[in-house]
Amino acid sequence: MGNVLIVAREEMVAALLGLMVELRGLRPSFLAREQSVADVIETSAFAAVVIDCDHPDCTAKLLASIRKTGAVPILFSPFRMQSEVGEVAARHGIRSFALPTDPDTFGRMLET
Repeated sequence: MGNVLIVAREEMVAALLGLMVELRGLRPSFLAREQSVADVIETSAFAAVVIDCDHPDCTAKLLASIRKTGAVPILFSPFRMQSEVGEVAARHGIRSFALPTDPDTFGRMLET
């Protein structure tokens, strides 16, 4: 079973995404309040990292670090339009989605 790190600015959004990760037979992981994304990805193995594009830790450097670990970085936003999130993701060559999304679309994002 693969681990998926979910980095969201809001706990409810993280919980929703966590349920959708579980529906795909994967195990969701979340940051503790005192943890940084960079520290967690360096010390744990993930199949994917789903990160809010407006999270303070979401930078080009972090996205590159996620890739170096072998995890798939996936940008999302609960507030922005898909076209906005997609534009940012395209600059980095990564996947993206906007909420709301259906479980099947989300599941395809997680496929590595």
